[in-house]
Amino acid sequence: MTIFAGVLIFVSISCFVAGQILLKHAMDIMARDNYSRRRATVTFGAAMIAFAVNFFVNIGLLQRFDLSYFFPFQGLSVILIAFAGAWILKERLSPRLTIGSFLISLGVMLVSLS
Repeated sequence: MTIFAGVLIFVSISCFVAGQILLKHAMDIMARDNYSRRRATVTFGAAMIAFAVNFFVNIGLLQRFDLSYFFPFQGLSVILIAFAGAWILKERLSPRLTIGSFLISLGVMLVSLS
């Protein structure tokens, strides 16, 4: 794998995580009694842009790599979303979630080594 491909994988995963966090944040804004429609729309739009970037970068990566090589990196997004949700959205991380995240990371490492 080249450095450029590594950067593209990082961009893909980062955009997916950002899209999920922004989408959840937009839904949280809309759940408030006195929410700002403009703020919710801008946040939702930013989420859709992040998802679009993720989609097109994924298409480019799938042209260059086997699915069995590229897809395990997508497993990292689950971990990143959980920790970003705890950090940015102030959601609670349970011990079970933390242990599961560690096991997923271990699995991604094992698959990527093969």
